[in-house]
Parts: sequence; C-alpha cells; structure tokens
Amino acid sequence: MLNGFVCPNCLSYFTEAHQHCQHCNSPLTYDGEQKNVIDHLNPNCLIHRYDGSDMLEPAVLLKPGKVNAKVATKLSEYAKPIVVPKRKIYTFQHDVFCAIQSVRSERSATMKRYDYQIASHWQKLKPYEL
Repeated sequence: MLNGFVCPNCLSYFTEAHQHCQHCNSPLTYDGEQKNVIDHLNPNCLIHRYDGSDMLEPAVLLKPGKVNAKVATKLSEYAKPIVVPKRKIYTFQHDVFCAIQSVRSERSATMKRYDYQIASHWQKLKPYEL
C-alpha cells in the first residue's frame, strides 16, 4: 500500500492521487509507461546524521551544495529535505549497510540478554534484617 506520492517536477509530497500537482499544476500519471510520479524511495547514498551514533540511513541525494547537501530518507522529505554535511554522506552499498544493521541488531539483543540476567540476579537479593 502506498502512503504517498511525489511530483517529479516540483518534488511536492501528497497523500491522495490527483490529476495535476496541487503546487505546480503539472499533469500526473500513476501507472503504465508514462508513469511520472515518484511512489517509492530508491536510495543512492547512506547518511550518518547523528554524532556519536553508528547508525546509517539510506537516502536519496536531492541537491548537493558546497558544504552541505539536501537528502530525503522517506517520500515525505522530498518537499522538505534534511540538510546533512557532505562529509557525512557515503555511497550506497547494500552489503555494508546490511552488515552494519545486523551487528547493531546483535548488539541490541546482547544488551537485552545482559539486562535480563542482571535483573534475575537482583530478584534473588533478600532484604537485610536488622
């Protein structure tokens, strides 16, 4: 199920199908060979948004600048893209992205397991009786 569309002309995001873009009035086609709406994200880069984090996000590079670039991580961000420093934008490599996600998931599972083990030991504690 699609949750939105993007006009290929002005990159406006809208949630309902219209015959013409509500912003630039260009005609919109939703299927067939003449299809011109953007209805899914085809990432072409990976971004690192948060300092101190090891999380990468797939994104579409929309507008490069001298120092920063505008990117979209989801369809709704085409109209209002995120500004990211160019030094934090990497080539999209699906295998590397999947490997990092896998290790991050493994780390989360391990931390939950440790938290559970610690909690089970805490439950064994008995109050000190005076």
